Order: sequence, then C-alpha cells, then structure tokens
Amino acid sequence: MPPIVLPDPPLSDGVITLRAFTADDIPAITAACQDPEIARWTAMVPSPYTEEDARGWIATHDEARREGLGCPFAVVDAGTGGLLASAGFHQIEWDDRSLDVGYWTAPWARRRGVATQAVRLLSGWAIRDLGMERISLLTFPGNVASEGVARSAGYTREGVLRAYLEVRGERRDQRPDRRVAADLDVEHPPSSDPGLTPP
Repeated sequence: MPPIVLPDPPLSDGVITLRAFTADDIPAITAACQDPEIARWTAMVPSPYTEEDARGWIATHDEARREGLGCPFAVVDAGTGGLLASAGFHQIEWDDRSLDVGYWTAPWARRRGVATQAVRLLSGWAIRDLGMERISLLTFPGNVASEGVARSAGYTREGVLRAYLEVRGERRDQRPDRRVAADLDVEHPPSSDPGLTPP
C-alpha cells in the first residue's frame, strides 16, 4: 500500500484548514471528545475520554499514513488555528480505489458548516490526488446532523446496512452515503480550454 503524503499547501477554503494533529491539540481533543454526542455517534471514540486517549490516538497517525491505512486531519480555523473538528480517511482499499471518510465536530464549532466543508475538501482531494473512485460516509440511524452533512457534501444515500457494526457490545445498523469520481466531474466539468482549470 502506498504511503499517504499530506497535501502541501494544506487543504483549505480560507475558512477552515486541514492539517496534521500535533501534541498541542491534545487539550482541545480531550475537551471535544468528552462530549456525549461524539461518543454516541462514533464507533472509535472511547467514553469516558482522557488526555491519554488523545495522546495514544495521535501517536498512531504517522504509521497509518506511512502504511497507507488512514489519514486523520485536524480541522482548524484558518484564521486563528483553533481546533474545530477532526476529519479523515480509514478503511482504505487501494486496489478497489475506495475508502471511508469519518469526522467529529467539537461542540463549540457546530452549526457552522465545518464538517460539510471538511468532507468536501477531503472528498475532492481523495478523488483528484489519491485516485479514489468511491468514498463512503457511514452514519448511524438517527444521526440527523451527519445525514445533513452527507447531503450538503454531495453524497447519495444507498440504503441500510443491518447490524453492520458492533459498538460497545451492541450490533448497530449503519446508513451508507457515497460519492463517486463522476460526481466531482458533474460539479466541476472539464473546461473546453486546456489552458483553464475548473475551480
């Protein structure tokens, strides 16, 4: 599996920027992940959440990128650098050119479109730069906020995966939303002038 090289310059839309996590983010990660809504709607965030959990999680990132297994990003305010969310890739299947995207948003950054913008940036990068053709965003039934993110980010609902994932001893359904490479072509059709590039 090829290593994942972080984009340089970092992915940004001028409002948010996606960069690698650092040890300086540990207090903000810990504060965010103590929110019960994050534990409720994610499978990998332990509850209760401690600084040791944050430190251990960050310690896995370099190896995950080096081995092409995953790529977590800190989603930060482009102006202040303050942590707003986490977003990244996992379940990467290079031969199949597919991956899953996941995220959480800190309580202090919700209802600002942060997750939607992060997922859009990541989806475009995965398709254009990593050569992916299919991206999945899985949500638990009832997670209305994440379903809204999927719609706003251009994903299409594809049904229900029954008892798909075990979370803290319970089998739970998940709803897959997906984007494919052709979706990006519809959003940004190639220019007829080879000297121009789509926005």
